Amino acid sequence: MTTVTVDFRGTQETILKEMVNLGIVKTKAEAVRLALMNFALTTGLLSKEKILEEIHEKAKSISVSENEVQRLIESAKEKSIHR
Repeated sequence: MTTVTVDFRGTQETILKEMVNLGIVKTKAEAVRLALMNFALTTGLLSKEKILEEIHEKAKSISVSENEVQRLIESAKEKSIHR
């Protein structure tokens, strides 16, 4: 794991805050991670197939109950209604 401290100001800070406020991500750190993944995809640094392969590998160890899936779906529906 790598830890980096970065100061964001102006437009970049506004974008990070808005991503959190809109519920796109939970934290600014998560927003930065998402931006890095988007950069990797749009520049061809990583392929969609490679990223999906990594997601599938990690997902094998995750266990989610049917009730939890239903709760997440309902939560997502609520968020989309309030936008």
